[in-house]
Amino acid sequence: MNKRLILAFTCILLFGGILFIFFSGRKPFKNLEPSEVLSATVQLTPPEKTIQITKTEDLTKILNAVVLYKKDNSYTKYSGQAVTFALTMADGTQTEIMAYNPFLVIDGVGYRTKYEPCEALNNYANKLLHENDSLVILQNPPALSIVSDETNHETLLGAYAWQCQNIDGSSTNKDADSAHPLHCKDLLPPLETTTDRAILRFKEEPDEILSVCCWSDKDWSNTSAQSEQVTVNGNELTLKAGGYIYEVQAKWNTEKSGFGGTANYSFYIKVLE
Repeated sequence: MNKRLILAFTCILLFGGILFIFFSGRKPFKNLEPSEVLSATVQLTPPEKTIQITKTEDLTKILNAVVLYKKDNSYTKYSGQAVTFALTMADGTQTEIMAYNPFLVIDGVGYRTKYEPCEALNNYANKLLHENDSLVILQNPPALSIVSDETNHETLLGAYAWQCQNIDGSSTNKDADSAHPLHCKDLLPPLETTTDRAILRFKEEPDEILSVCCWSDKDWSNTSAQSEQVTVNGNELTLKAGGYIYEVQAKWNTEKSGFGGTANYSFYIKVLE
């Protein structure tokens, strides 16, 4: 056979092999069994919620079908919802798998992936989120926004003491301190409103609002200034005329949900005349 033909044939075989490997990919979790997964959680971002997975049969079935192609860390340039599964295996090892179509990120390494299994992981996570019996785990205090005059305004999370129960029954405690609200002028842009009412909207409703107080904006940086109590009816605040910095303290009971504690939030509102 002509040497050129042999060389061409060899190149075709090599090129075909590369294409086969590239397009066929590999299945890293092909043989994963439910019994091998000791515990699992999934975090959805947004809405920044973590869910405990009590039955791993459906999850492992989807993971069995996952196909990886070439490494690709350009997922950081994309936007959209990411679902991150944290698996603790029976042998004590841990694996983190983030589905972010068209990428799958395993322990921090990104890969191009087959669309259907990756989308199935996303759908599975969102299904858990909307099931009534799913256990949502808040690892940090939930966000709070203020609504007044049909305007939604974010608040600043301050000091908190938070407890979160782990799957193995242990608890993680987090304590965070913060500057006094009157020292946070640069972090508290004003919400201007023409009404004297504002609604507190928590991402996860607290069991109790412990207190709401405020300081006049004439007292910026004066942490010795005396605060004033604010009238609150359910989640509705009665605002004071003029500019005031408000602080809300709320409480979540750990006995009911496996997470909880107390958290402070601050915001700045100007009631216009």
